[in-house]
Amino acid sequence: MNAQTSMLHFNKILVPLDGSPLAEEAIALAAQIAHGSKAELLLLRVVPPSSCVPLYPVTPMDLTEPMEETAFTNARTYMEEVIPRAHIDTLKVQTDVLLGGAANTIVDYALQQGVGLIVMRSHGETGLTRWIMGSTAQQLVRNSPVPVLVMNRPQNQPLRFQHTPRVLIALDGSPLAEEAIAPAALLSSALAHPGNGAIHLTRVVQHLKPHGRQTKEQIVHINKEYRAEAEDYLKRIKQRIDAGFLMPLKLAITTSVVTYTDIEDITRRIIEESLCIGDAPGFTGCDIIAMSTHGRHGFQHLLLGSFTEEVFDAAQRPLLVVHASRTKEIRQAEDTAQRQTSDVPII
Repeated sequence: MNAQTSMLHFNKILVPLDGSPLAEEAIALAAQIAHGSKAELLLLRVVPPSSCVPLYPVTPMDLTEPMEETAFTNARTYMEEVIPRAHIDTLKVQTDVLLGGAANTIVDYALQQGVGLIVMRSHGETGLTRWIMGSTAQQLVRNSPVPVLVMNRPQNQPLRFQHTPRVLIALDGSPLAEEAIAPAALLSSALAHPGNGAIHLTRVVQHLKPHGRQTKEQIVHINKEYRAEAEDYLKRIKQRIDAGFLMPLKLAITTSVVTYTDIEDITRRIIEESLCIGDAPGFTGCDIIAMSTHGRHGFQHLLLGSFTEEVFDAAQRPLLVVHASRTKEIRQAEDTAQRQTSDVPII
């Protein structure tokens, strides 16, 4: 397998587990992706320090080691039972148990192991619980340098694809948003194996309302220009995918322009577009949404928010999140692969 070919697959896929049946729901989807990518499946159980540290002075400090050993023994036993229960015996599977904080430990482990994709189930915390504590899924969505595919749907509703899965990639015209294209393409290809994947490129643009001294005719003209520019942008992106390093995937690519009038409508419009595109016989929507995140933190995040996280909260379908900090790494790797094949610019 040459360097270019290896870039067209996820080599390792990680599923973080916490011992709950809910978290295990991600294994089936991860196994499907691993099968299509011929990837190794990694299962990680993170043991929180609170589960094996004595509450001094109520518990004697010399019980720390036995409590830790018990916690690790229970975790390892659980991991041994998961593989046959999840029916993934035919895959190459690696299991590990580590002590630490969930989100940081998962990220560190993923980077050390060279993981290409993290697949996990959101536990769906909302409101004050999420604001104070946060959830592991939300922390990974915001901070993970490795792409994260989060299953975020009502509990006990199995994820089944009755057709070739299609991934909607939300774009705003920026290079940061485009970072979601390559991982989304690999995901679509893996899920469609042995067939060809399908992606839908959606460009989000503002639809202006009459204001100030501008006439209605002027606003109509400006909106037409915005749409024409967006359509031209999507056409160029599609051409670059078709001629770039993703070309061997032979993806089916469709496009659409989504308009919004108020910034608060962006999340709703993206979700609506994923539900009903209507350009493919047999079904009218996408199965997965892919977006990049700018990873805002603190007060800036509180004021400006993140449309990626808003979609994460609102969507009841898997969301693939690619952190924008991966820009330099991705572009360097893709530029290298592109120079080996052609002079056509790539995503």
